[in-house]
Amino acid sequence: MPGVSAAVHLTILVITPLVDDASWLRQHSSLPPWQPPTVPTLVVAPHPDDETLGAGALVATLRASDVPVTVVAATDGENCYDLPQDEREGIRRTREAEQERALSCLGVAADHLYRLRLTDSGLHLLEPEITAQLMKLAAPGMHMLAPWTGDFHPDHEACARAAVTVAHAKGLQLTYYFFWTWHRGDLATLEGLPLRRFQPDETALQAKRDALQEHRSQLEWPGCDPILPAHLLGPAAWPFEVFLPA
Repeated sequence: MPGVSAAVHLTILVITPLVDDASWLRQHSSLPPWQPPTVPTLVVAPHPDDETLGAGALVATLRASDVPVTVVAATDGENCYDLPQDEREGIRRTREAEQERALSCLGVAADHLYRLRLTDSGLHLLEPEITAQLMKLAAPGMHMLAPWTGDFHPDHEACARAAVTVAHAKGLQLTYYFFWTWHRGDLATLEGLPLRRFQPDETALQAKRDALQEHRSQLEWPGCDPILPAHLLGPAAWPFEVFLPA
């Protein structure tokens, strides 16, 4: 989920989804089913918690089958609130710890989490660095998961473009996940795209719910409106996850 600059952050706080959950659910309930490849998987997360929000149940499912999953955290989410500079190191440490606990819920050990420590809300200026780092981590035969290239957030889109470059260069399968699309897009946004529905079992769905609860700083923070208010959490509670094979 985003850490964002103050100006963008204010926009996010007051955002009203263009499409309600019930409408998205009706549209997606009949999507063709999809199963991820059971090969080592590299998940690109622009901010701590994006991997949980967009693909947490898929990650838990893979790990339950002992499929190796590595998560790349492009930023530490230090700019998620409009805090004084001297307070941002504290929230950085908080979010790092939250992400490690959340990934543990999904079955991903801390030694499979790589932090690039790039500037939160500045990834659109750092795409070559993201690409270079992913090139080092992506191995032959891997499956890559990344945000969609049109996911309505510049950090997400920069990570997506970097993932496309790496996947093409190394001949890897790439699949997109979504978050901001569910809030800033409408029913026409994804029209004509070959979306797929991943149906996790209840164990994986509960692991995702548990992981999300570990991101307490996004659900509440003293003196600030939460980054993840209840009206933005609906898609994370859907009984399936939606993906787009690239």
